[in-house]
Amino acid sequence: MSSTQDFAFKIIKRKKKINPSVILSDMQTTGKGRRGNTWSSPEGGIWMSLILETKLKIENLIYFLMISAICICKTIEEETNLRPDLKWPNDIFINGKKIAGVLLDIDTDIDKGITRIIIGMGINTNNDLNLTQDEIKKNTPLHYQVTTLKNELNVTKISNIYFLSKLLNNLNTYFLKINNTPLFDKIILENYRKRIMNSKNYLCYSFKTNDNISFEGELIDVLRDGSLRVKDVQQKKVIKIFSVNNLDLNRL
Repeated sequence: MSSTQDFAFKIIKRKKKINPSVILSDMQTTGKGRRGNTWSSPEGGIWMSLILETKLKIENLIYFLMISAICICKTIEEETNLRPDLKWPNDIFINGKKIAGVLLDIDTDIDKGITRIIIGMGINTNNDLNLTQDEIKKNTPLHYQVTTLKNELNVTKISNIYFLSKLLNNLNTYFLKINNTPLFDKIILENYRKRIMNSKNYLCYSFKTNDNISFEGELIDVLRDGSLRVKDVQQKKVIKIFSVNNLDLNRL
């Protein structure tokens, strides 16, 4: 399969009513990452997309991304002795090496007031580490190390089916509460914020302005809309960051 995200889009384009669906692939030839990047997806990992319908306001859809990242971390913590770090906005690292990522795509039917969301998740579990690194180098500049659960646990293989069942159970628990739990958005935001702020390796981020000028930003807070408040280390100014690319940058 080229990409579970692409396959999911084909489904929602030809169906008027969508039931919650999970799309899995043993491997992806052109897995999707953020900002159009390719996600290396060789055989052995968990490559999946979830299709959901929601009537949440557009500005609240960020909670689906937050929940997905939280649940990947939570499942790793529950099923292993590993402690994942969550790097804003959607990357999961273990011991400073990337192990998973989340992608959120949106398709909105304005007339019906329904939004279909596709949540893409890639988790390095049993995939060959050397092959994964080689594929990343071919498609994107490798500016970080990667790892797999198998390598971090020093085992021959983990059960993808078991891990996936636990992950889906955690996701289902959180998703069911979105419309039924008072102050759920605050609960999710606080969990997400806590994980971001506790990932001490990533409290300082590198950004680029629209003029392609790099600067270091010291993390101050994660805001309700999922954006960051950071302090420009050099200019001593507080800046609101909407994108890790810093394509939209407001000074506070």
